[in-house]
Amino acid sequence: MNQNDMNSVTIKNDLTQKYSKGNIVIHWATAILILTLFPLGKHMTGLSASEKIGLIKLHAILGIIVFLLTLVRSYLFFKSKRPQGLITGSKFNDKLAVWIHNAFYFLLIGISIAGLATMISGGYVEALQSGTSDLILSKENNKPLKAHGLLATLMIILLVLHVLGVIKHYVLTKENTLKRMS
Repeated sequence: MNQNDMNSVTIKNDLTQKYSKGNIVIHWATAILILTLFPLGKHMTGLSASEKIGLIKLHAILGIIVFLLTLVRSYLFFKSKRPQGLITGSKFNDKLAVWIHNAFYFLLIGISIAGLATMISGGYVEALQSGTSDLILSKENNKPLKAHGLLATLMIILLVLHVLGVIKHYVLTKENTLKRMS
């Protein structure tokens, strides 16, 4: 096939196939929570323990909600009917999209586990119960906090790639793939 023939090939995905209502609600709720949690976490890195104790509680509650939503969505992923994967015209892009989608689940669970480990081993639980920020370990002495931050950064990179993939697909194929998730 020459270049002119390749340019004339139009990829049409069946955008009437949608994810389940549960998956759609959890997808968007999780997206909003991630876009809240990441800047909140970054903001807290510059604060002293006493300044951030209230924000830690909010961050932990929202993080636990994301964890629970991820567990429910993982269950729905296997139990609910899903649309076929999008075809982009590139086997590499098709596989990359699947990899990114699957990586979200693993990262969200990993971030949650690292967050819980941070809360427990870093003295946060005791500090929140007593209201005494002195019980919180320094970030240098809290290894799970480093893992939590690294995984969160990877999550944001994947989120950016995900959004760029949606935009790229829309521009190249003129298909609004968001219809499947709305």
